[in-house]
Parts: sequence; C-alpha cells; structure tokens
Amino acid sequence: MDTSARSGEPGRWPSLASAFLSAAGQEVNRAVCREALVTAGLLREPWLARAFDNVDREAFVPSAVWLPVRDADGLWQFVDRNEDPAAWRRAVWNPYQSVVTQLDDGNGTPGPRAGDFTSSVSALDIVMRKLGHLDLTPGSRVLEIGYGSGYHTALLCERVGADRVVAVEVDEQLARAGAARLKAAGYDPDLVVGDGLKGAPGREPSDRIISTAAVRRVPYAWIEQAEPDGVILTPFGTAYSNAGLLRLRVDRTGTRAQGAFVGEAAYMWIRSERPAVVLRVPEESRRRRSPIDPAQATAGGYLQDFAIGLQVPDVSFSHRGDGDERRVQFVDEAGTSATVVRYGDWWEDDAVTSWGPRDLWAEVTAAYAWYEVRGRPHITRFGVTVDGAGRRVWLDEPRRVVGA
Repeated sequence: MDTSARSGEPGRWPSLASAFLSAAGQEVNRAVCREALVTAGLLREPWLARAFDNVDREAFVPSAVWLPVRDADGLWQFVDRNEDPAAWRRAVWNPYQSVVTQLDDGNGTPGPRAGDFTSSVSALDIVMRKLGHLDLTPGSRVLEIGYGSGYHTALLCERVGADRVVAVEVDEQLARAGAARLKAAGYDPDLVVGDGLKGAPGREPSDRIISTAAVRRVPYAWIEQAEPDGVILTPFGTAYSNAGLLRLRVDRTGTRAQGAFVGEAAYMWIRSERPAVVLRVPEESRRRRSPIDPAQATAGGYLQDFAIGLQVPDVSFSHRGDGDERRVQFVDEAGTSATVVRYGDWWEDDAVTSWGPRDLWAEVTAAYAWYEVRGRPHITRFGVTVDGAGRRVWLDEPRRVVGA
C-alpha cells in the first residue's frame, strides 16, 4: 500500500503499461498477467508463483478506482467495476501499473477528479521485485508497514503463514477495509492501526521488515524491532528525488543496519514524511549568472536526480513557465531559502535569483559536479548506514560517505 502524496510509483512505467493494455485489449486477465510476469523473470521463485496463483488480486481491489493517467479534461481516469467491468479488470491485471484506491486521504467523492494519490494497490511487477529481494523463508517473522487493501499482506501470509505476519496501517478507513478483505479471503494476520514509523511495539522481533511506502529516514525503531541479521526493505528517497529501493541488514548486535540500494522504486511517501514547505523567505534577493545550462542538472533523468538528492536531501525543485519563460525553482524544506534559475540566457548576470541564506542552485550544481566527476554512479552503488548516531549515505563502501 502506498500512503502519501502523489509520486512516480503509480504509472512508474507508463509506456509499458500503455503497450500492455493496447496489445491485450479486452482479453486482459489473470493468465495474461501471469505470463507477462513469468516472461519478465518476476515469478522465478516458486513461492512467488504459488502466491500469485493463490491470492485473488480482484478480491483486494475496490470496485471504484482511479488510473494514473489523465482523461481529456486533465482529470485522473475513474473506473467503476459496476459500470465497466472489462476496464476495471484490465486495470487490476495490468502488471506494470498501480490501481489508485484513494485520493487526498479519502476526502472528496468518487469520479474523475484532480488530486493527490494517497493509496494504491501497487503494480505487480514492483511488488514481485520487492518480495524477491526480501529473502523470505517459511519460518520468517514479518513486519509489514502499510497494509492498505491487504493484497500485499496476503502474499506475505502465503509464504510464512498469517500467524507470523504483523502489519501496520495508519489510515483507519483503509485499515478497516483491508482487514475485512483479508478476513473474507481467509487470512488472519496481526493487524495494527498506527504510525508505521514506530513499527509494532510489544510484538516479537521480526526477521524481515518491509515497507510499502517511501521513507526519507529509516526509523531506528525498525532496527530495534528486528532480529539480529534481519532484513529491512523499503522504498527510500529525498525531497529532491524519490526513486530508490533500499535493502538493509541488521548487524549481530542489533544496533546498526547497513546495506545498498538494490534497484528503483518510487512509492508514495509514508504520511509523516511527506515533503511540505511553507515559504517564509525575505524580500531581499541576490542575482548572479549560472555556471551551466540548467538542463544539464535538471533533465538528466530520475537516476541522476536521485544521486543529486542524496547530497541535497532537504531541497526540492519544480518547473514554471514554457519557452523563453521557463524557469526552475528550488526551495529548502525549512522554507527559509529559495532560488530560481532562468533557462533562457542562463549565462547572463541576472539568470539566478536567490532569497534567504542559502544559494540552492550552488548546492545543486556542486552535487551535479560530484556526480559527473565520479562517472555518474548507478543507484546500486549507493548505500546507507543507520545506527544510534543517525544516517549516513555512502558510495561503494561505508567509509566513502556522500557529502562528507
């Protein structure tokens, strides 16, 4: 379950999703989806194939959902099973696309709408990739952060047994619906309504902890609730870019977790870590020229953005205007600094305007230069260490701390 404002995960692979729907037409069903997953190598572990076969995804998807594509009016496409069962089924069994089950934390009414995605049943391709990285064995005790619809929870129950699964959900409305679906499908895990960043205090330590929402800081509570040598798997990002899948292993003392990014996974933020900025910058500004074309640092793709974001984790950016008026705006999470860079004539003395104590474009271009000098390292070369002293991001090995 994804539990935050809109991110890239619903519709993470729009071209694949569109191609799948176009090719499959009205014949999209469980068998077509299974064949696609097998061909992609995502059901190579026998237990994943059995879980896919045993858990009916349709039983965990609400009858009214949204697709992460816009209609002719620019609104999120709405699908109601009662009105168009074929379209609903295509959405459920599309292996490359999430099914959005909630907008704006449940505020508003069903139907084509604008708004932010706040819950979904995740795309099957990333679900199977994640579970493949979890290294689950039949005897594992699992803590799941964010059970939402219950579909992901049911897959975990298929592997380890419902009596060895504890699942936490922060949204009471989603929690009730997910619990009802799990019970109807014959699964009875230990379900907790609460803040997933706190884990599930009072339960037995877990061998595996898996989050279905992105975090910016791996909470130490997860390490404290994990068995020594346990695995923590979570989507991870920064205010700048949300794109990593992080796999940590807890050391034998149970006080530190360390590991590398094993791939890409841009999920919705866990609710308490949604980036939110209220600008309160001074009116006075400073102007200067840019050392590079802004497109070099902002149009390199999400993997470049992710590497830059690891060095400026509290900075976010957005674009404004078109053509000669196009600009990119950077703000810090505290809301005390902002910088706007003009794309046109970026070499002119007034192309960069900054407010507040920080020049955020200078920080971003320094991070970009670091990334280029090191040969544009792939996301899987980065890792994270978490202990009582905090979090450290590194490149290739823990002693090569990023930003140090």
